[in-house]
Amino acid sequence: METIYDILKAEHKQVSDLIQQALRDGSKETFFIIKAKTDPHLAGEEKLLYSLLEQKEDLRELVSHAYEEHNEIKSISFELESLDAGSSNWTSKIKELDESVSHHVEEEENKVFPAARKTLSEDKAQQIAQQYLDFSKSFQQQHPMP
Repeated sequence: METIYDILKAEHKQVSDLIQQALRDGSKETFFIIKAKTDPHLAGEEKLLYSLLEQKEDLRELVSHAYEEHNEIKSISFELESLDAGSSNWTSKIKELDESVSHHVEEEENKVFPAARKTLSEDKAQQIAQQYLDFSKSFQQQHPMP
């Protein structure tokens, strides 16, 4: 069975590819697809993974930094929602989102995931994966894409 790390890495790749598509096509529709992927992803990580990791004192600073990066991604997405795709700021904001997401993914996959693997058993990582999939499905039903 997949672990939470497998699922999150696959989603990281999907979002990265979608951001590249948004940079090419300049489309608000592509942005909304990105948002439909990132919103449940960020919320699920926070609720199911980060909440467990921050219980370990030696991981609190690392998790706190990951939360800050999530907040930055959410803030950029919020700004993009209010911009017209053809506006002068659109492409620069998509590039900013790309940089923020890329930085976060690199840190998460190279720092957070290895720390989590030392803390959580393989069984627990698989259990969280199932909870995450359930959470993501429920989130998307409660927050339909515009």
